[in-house]
Amino acid sequence: MTVPFRPYPEERRLATVLFADIQEFTALADHLDIEEVTDLIQEVWLRVDTVIETHGGYVDKHIGDAVMAVWGAPHAGEDDAERAVAAALALQASLADYAAHSAREGARTLQMRAGINTGPVLSSYIGLRGEYTVMGDTVNVASRLEHLAEPGTVVISESTHRLVRGVFQIRRLSPAPVKGKTGPLQPLLVEGLLSQPSRVRYRSAGGLETRMVAREAELAHLNELYQRARLAPTPTLALVRGEPGVGKSRLLLEFTSQLEVNEPTLTLLSVRGLAQASRVPFFVWKSLWSSRFGLSEDDPPEAAREKFVRGIHTLWGRQLGPASAIEAAHLLGSLIGLEWPDSPYLAPLQENSTARVRHAFELTRELLHRACAASPTVLLLDDLHWADEGSLDLLMYLLAPGSSALPLLILGGTRPGFLRLHPPLVNAAELIVLNPLPVSAEIVAAAYPSLRSLPEATLTELARRAEGNPYFLEEMVKSLSPSQLAASLSDSLPDSLQALLQARLDSLSSDARSVALLASVVGRVFWVGAVRAALQESTSISTGLLKLPPSKPESLIAEGLSELTRAELAFPRAGSVFANEKEYIFKHSLLRDVAYNLLPHKHRRRYHLAVAHWLAASAGPDFAAMVAEHLEQAETFPEAAQQYERAAQYAHSRGATREAAWLQARARELEGRPPPGSGWL
Repeated sequence: MTVPFRPYPEERRLATVLFADIQEFTALADHLDIEEVTDLIQEVWLRVDTVIETHGGYVDKHIGDAVMAVWGAPHAGEDDAERAVAAALALQASLADYAAHSAREGARTLQMRAGINTGPVLSSYIGLRGEYTVMGDTVNVASRLEHLAEPGTVVISESTHRLVRGVFQIRRLSPAPVKGKTGPLQPLLVEGLLSQPSRVRYRSAGGLETRMVAREAELAHLNELYQRARLAPTPTLALVRGEPGVGKSRLLLEFTSQLEVNEPTLTLLSVRGLAQASRVPFFVWKSLWSSRFGLSEDDPPEAAREKFVRGIHTLWGRQLGPASAIEAAHLLGSLIGLEWPDSPYLAPLQENSTARVRHAFELTRELLHRACAASPTVLLLDDLHWADEGSLDLLMYLLAPGSSALPLLILGGTRPGFLRLHPPLVNAAELIVLNPLPVSAEIVAAAYPSLRSLPEATLTELARRAEGNPYFLEEMVKSLSPSQLAASLSDSLPDSLQALLQARLDSLSSDARSVALLASVVGRVFWVGAVRAALQESTSISTGLLKLPPSKPESLIAEGLSELTRAELAFPRAGSVFANEKEYIFKHSLLRDVAYNLLPHKHRRRYHLAVAHWLAASAGPDFAAMVAEHLEQAETFPEAAQQYERAAQYAHSRGATREAAWLQARARELEGRPPPGSGWL
């Protein structure tokens, strides 16, 4: 017997599955001629299949008046879940258009319902014809969700929602019991695309289902503060304090995700502080508005101004007041480095940066006041301990009483040391201390449903080693094979999170590990162009890092980043600070630090120099402080001093006086330092 050609491997994959069903089709088939029915359904399926394939999906099968489509098999993409949900919305629009304009009898009554779920599947071949398909509980749940949907709607699972939050308007529906499941299924209704993204989105491979556990009290406290903030005349600041890896970002993400689902009109403004940008003037606000309005560092000036004005107009609304949206755009834009030639609003303040910054602060408050008046508003500032001084000054200004009400909830995640350095923020804040999780087998089983069948002794050992640190626990689970989990763990588990992260990096292919180490030079957030620059420098150094010939840098980087993404050690961003460069983030700052510490000291200088030169060529003056820090690490002190001086002048021009003073002092400190010796290699 001839074995049929099978182009795709049989394997376990992470996939997003869509089921869509045409309503009223069965009733039409009862009274229309079979040829009319066939022509009608062929026209519908032609439209449906085209939409699915245009959005990168694989049409698995048609089943009468239903279709099943898959994203993630046979090929995976970075944004499979997003594409699937976007395809479902496009399917609804396409069918509605067909129903409205088709002359065929009965077409106007057609409607579609769709259900989507994401999870592990087995891709394989079935039947005598060897049809390629995917199977598993993920498929069954997607089918169940489709049956829960009302005609004309799209319903998704919680696992899909975790991968698309911040992109679509979502509303939670009533839980539904499912046969064979221990608990009810939580369906969520997709109401459309958000007009503006609510957060910077880094795409996850999503291979391991994790649940936040034992944080009910903290979530309840945050919800209480949210309800209180809606009635308060001044902003409510809630700071979540905890050690690295204890779950600050996860708690804030889960809380704001719940808010987005429960409050359909919510305006969420979200940003993350970065250590590598902690000296960039007003970087937190620059990052916030840039991601919200779609600005890129390499946008032409006119295009950047246009996007910014349009974005400010959206939040400002149409209500008249002492200032206009244009004036607000000019003043707020001046804080983050946008230039406005011949601006009548900036010209009187050109020589008085203190007054200009003060007015920009006033208009920021007015903008947020208007946003709060239009809808419930939350400002999320994660990793606040990395915020620059200018951004913190604006935050403190917002917390003070003003002439108009500002019922705004401000959420911040921070490490303990930050609060000792900023006592005014502590005095103004509601503090939520995040302690380690209880050390118990029940906690591990609740956090990782896939581990519930393991012996209690195994779960207890995992909990004991993690010492209540959720990040440590998650990385342990990811690092162990099924056979290791089934056996005794006493010799399989590292004693510290640092050792575990190093082991995770060592388990990568040599090329992916090399890419991770080179990326760590850039910072927790890194760009492909900067990694490429470091790689090109690496080819001239005998480091033992690289195994591929230097003639293949692009494939090495692409394959390495793909492996890092699959391992959930780094995530690609939807969009980028640089429009023409893909952006990634290490999953945790601790992982970036471990990767960086694996680089030999004697080679770091060359890598930092390469990254500095790439940044200087790619970014504007607001990145001068970042360039200077890389040059200082490269020990090219005269050049570093020049960049610190440039950064100081830029900070002064933006009105960030404290940053300017620090940068100026650093420039003077480095001016007298001699360049390094010749012992580079």
